[in-house]
Amino acid sequence: MLLVLSRLAAVAATSAVLAGCHEPLPVPRIDPSLERWQQPYTGVAGIRIHAFRTGAVNSIEGAVWAGGSWSSPVEMGVWAFAIEHPSQGLVVFDTGMAERARREPEHYVGWLGARLRMLDVPESAGLSTQMRDAGLDPANVGTVVISHLHFDHTGDIGAFPNARILVARAEKEWAAAGVRATDFVDSDSLAGLARWTAIDYAAERPLATFIGAHDLFGDGSIFLVDLAGHTPGSQGMLIRTADAPVLLTGDAAWTARSWRWAAKPISAHDMGMWWEQIWRIKKFSVLEPRLIVIPGHDDEAVEAVGVGSFVMHRMDRDGEVPAHAAASAGAVRAGRR
Repeated sequence: MLLVLSRLAAVAATSAVLAGCHEPLPVPRIDPSLERWQQPYTGVAGIRIHAFRTGAVNSIEGAVWAGGSWSSPVEMGVWAFAIEHPSQGLVVFDTGMAERARREPEHYVGWLGARLRMLDVPESAGLSTQMRDAGLDPANVGTVVISHLHFDHTGDIGAFPNARILVARAEKEWAAAGVRATDFVDSDSLAGLARWTAIDYAAERPLATFIGAHDLFGDGSIFLVDLAGHTPGSQGMLIRTADAPVLLTGDAAWTARSWRWAAKPISAHDMGMWWEQIWRIKKFSVLEPRLIVIPGHDDEAVEAVGVGSFVMHRMDRDGEVPAHAAASAGAVRAGRR
């Protein structure tokens, strides 16, 4: 969602741009079939997803949604995920906000963003710190998948020294060509970019309603799916848990409002492609009613999951863990003993 923050510095100057955001887009035709998707659904036993809230981005509706109010505040949680796989060990999807953002917010959102307190990062909210507290050793993570390269998704990327890092080829090439401050990419997080593994979705086959999908381990348990639009190479993760298929969208969908109601963001790298991807998610949810969609910045969506293979570890603004999140995580730790 960081594409939009610079808008706050010049609200008055954007009115002409915003007028174009209200133009209706035609609903794309998505073939009503599930390519290579088994029905009735069968999941993979032993997969468990841990969700960690690593902070929040504070904004206003008008800087997030086309046609939104410029006086209504919005707090959007920044979520990162660790997946326990029965044969492949630990996998991470997005690494959340850097703890540095607590000390030096201007490094990420500039002077004005820091003054407006756009970033809320509680102490010890970093993904790797919370993982250790949950009994998950970052040193045991073998794979880190980055949905896209905005800084609120790459903040703790250096905490996984033994992991291969996967990004979409289009995203890697975009970053390698040089990014601007307004791209909200932290150049410090890209130190090892040349060594990262790139997924070429043009060479991958469709899956379900998605244009292309990469079988992460070759066993059909976890797929990476092409969700380009928000950025040139945005990607999601589709996880076949025993309870239900779970789609982690990254910022292809900021909140449920994005995919349920096709609420347009104020900006995207390719708005037409973003629009098509949203309708692909919507069509998948219709054809696979057990699908759980988890957007990248939706606290309510995370809290509502409620299946045994999904565990929420939430940390609020004051650094406290809400009782319901603590109870969920505690039950998992007890189950390991």
